[in-house]
Amino acid sequence: MGQKMKNAPVYFTIAQVRHNPVLRLGSYAPDIQDRMRKAGYPDFKKSVSMAFTLTAQMGDPSQPHNPVVEQVERLMFFSTDSTKGFIVEQNALSFHTTEYDTFETFSDEFMRGLAIVHECVTLAHTERIGLRYLDAVVPPEGEDGLPDFLAPGVLGLSSRLPSDVRVSHSFSETHIQAAECNVLARTIIQGGPLGFPMDLQPIGVKIIDRFGKINGIHAIIDTDASIEGRYSFDLEHIKSQLKILREGVGVAFEATVMPLAVSAWND
Repeated sequence: MGQKMKNAPVYFTIAQVRHNPVLRLGSYAPDIQDRMRKAGYPDFKKSVSMAFTLTAQMGDPSQPHNPVVEQVERLMFFSTDSTKGFIVEQNALSFHTTEYDTFETFSDEFMRGLAIVHECVTLAHTERIGLRYLDAVVPPEGEDGLPDFLAPGVLGLSSRLPSDVRVSHSFSETHIQAAECNVLARTIIQGGPLGFPMDLQPIGVKIIDRFGKINGIHAIIDTDASIEGRYSFDLEHIKSQLKILREGVGVAFEATVMPLAVSAWND
C-alpha cells in the first residue's frame, strides 16, 4: 500500500476526526454548504436522527437508568459521481471515498474539507483521529488461491481442512499497539457479493464497477488505525497524525498479504 498499484485492491477508505461538540451545527449549514459546493461537493443532504443515552438518577445509583433522548444532526456533502463525500456531525467530521488514488491525494482532500468546517465553526480541539481501509482480495483461482494471496495467520482453518471441504465464512482479528497509534487488523473470508463489515456502512457513495462485480469466494482486509487523546486543533498536527496512521495501516497490510498478491495488483 506504499506506492499506487495498477489494480489496487482498496475499495473503500474513510478518515475521521472527532472534535469538541458543536451543538448548533444547523446554524452553520448554509456557510459550510456554500464552501463545500465550490470545493466539488454539490450534492447536499441533511438528516436528524434520535439517540438514546442511559443516565443514572442523581444520588441513587441503585435506581434504573433514565433514558435521555437527543437529536443527532448530520450534514452530508457528496461529489456528483457519488464516489466521495464528507459527513459533518456535531462532534466529528468524516471523509470517505470508493475511488481511492493515493494517500497524498486522499489526505489533501480530507484536510481541505476539515479546513472548510474549521473556518465556519472554529473548532477548539480534537479527541480522536482514525483512518480505515477496506481491501478486496479475489484470487483468480478462487478459494484455492487464497493461501497464495494471504498470510497463513489470517486464513483460519481453511489451510488445514481437506480439499473437498469448503469454508463459508472465516474471521481473523489482531490488535496492534504501535509506538504512536493503535491498529485493528481484521480479515474476513466469505462467499457472495462484496460487502462491508457490520459496523461500517457507506453513506451516499457507491462501489465502483470492478468491485461491484465481485460475487464468489473473496477476502476483505479491514485495517483500522487510530490515535486518541485531546489536542488543540491544529491542521498541520492533524496531517502529521494521518501520516502516522497511514504507516500503521501499511505495517498491518504488509503482514497480511503475500508477495504474489502484491505482484498481481501491480500487473
